[in-house]
Amino acid sequence: MLMSHRPRHLPAALAAALLLASVSGSVPVSAGVVRTVAPSHRAQASVAVPPAAAAPAPTPSIRVVNRTAFLPATVRTATGAAAYAPVTAPPRLRARAWAVADMETGRILGTHRHRDRLPQASTIKLLTAVTAAETVAAHPIHRVTWAEKRPQYCSCAGLQVGRRYTRTTLLAGMLLPSGNDAAEALAGSHPRGRSAFVAEMNAEAGRLGASDTHVVTPSGLTAAGAYSSARDLLVFLRAAQRSPVVEPILNLASYRFGPVGGRTHRVYRSTDYVNKYYRFHPGTQGKGGYTTPAKNTLVVVTPIKGHRIGVATLGAPSGYSTKGARALSLWAARNFPSLRAVGMLPPVK
Repeated sequence: MLMSHRPRHLPAALAAALLLASVSGSVPVSAGVVRTVAPSHRAQASVAVPPAAAAPAPTPSIRVVNRTAFLPATVRTATGAAAYAPVTAPPRLRARAWAVADMETGRILGTHRHRDRLPQASTIKLLTAVTAAETVAAHPIHRVTWAEKRPQYCSCAGLQVGRRYTRTTLLAGMLLPSGNDAAEALAGSHPRGRSAFVAEMNAEAGRLGASDTHVVTPSGLTAAGAYSSARDLLVFLRAAQRSPVVEPILNLASYRFGPVGGRTHRVYRSTDYVNKYYRFHPGTQGKGGYTTPAKNTLVVVTPIKGHRIGVATLGAPSGYSTKGARALSLWAARNFPSLRAVGMLPPVK
């Protein structure tokens, strides 16, 4: 006969029964009486189960497609997995080097040999303009010389020897028809002369962070030791756009060119890319160039879909400079949210 009260020491048989009940889902009601309870009604210990950890984002890895290096952004899929954002293939370009960037933030979005030091032709005139805006008087007393009127190679605005020109007139004559004579006259208008102006151009390049540039001539004509890079050309265009003296001229399609108090003639913008696409994208600006060693060179900015896409190309064969810059601009605008920076332009000072 079982006792109605719980004994202080359980017999071995009863202890074994209780152990069996704890394993099988039975619990003791009183000493000697065992009732089986469904496992769902048992008291269970509370165990914290950590949520499944999200898959780590893939390690950023620069991709190279059609010779353009770019970095896709990382996104989360519907399942929470990390993946690369979809990016369409960049276009095939025929050029020695190029770079594409967000001109607002300075993010470089795609490159090919963008730091290579190459001949840049007349695109260096953007640096000439920025330097002249800071070192040449608005109404210089300098009078044009024969050497300035007839430079090494005359893609000329049409200067008159012995006459004076305003700084704005010389800037327009240099940037619109790409006048080498106007570039030389700007250099000659420096208070300490042409050599000092060229030295100022190299100093200005250093201040802007354009470390792949060395200037020998203010026009960009072929000279030993002269070079720039696709990245630096974007730096010069950003600086020109920030200059209250230079930027208005970049928006002009033509200009009445002439000396102070003299007869004028109209000069026209010669950068094909800007002439072709300005009507589709108002605010398109830039500068092109050509020499035999440099081939076709170009640096432009195009407002597309709320973004200011900058492109610089060096060493393009005839007919491919404008086409390549256009294709690269559209690629960057189309994939803008999915592209991370592969580098940064120096901050504008």
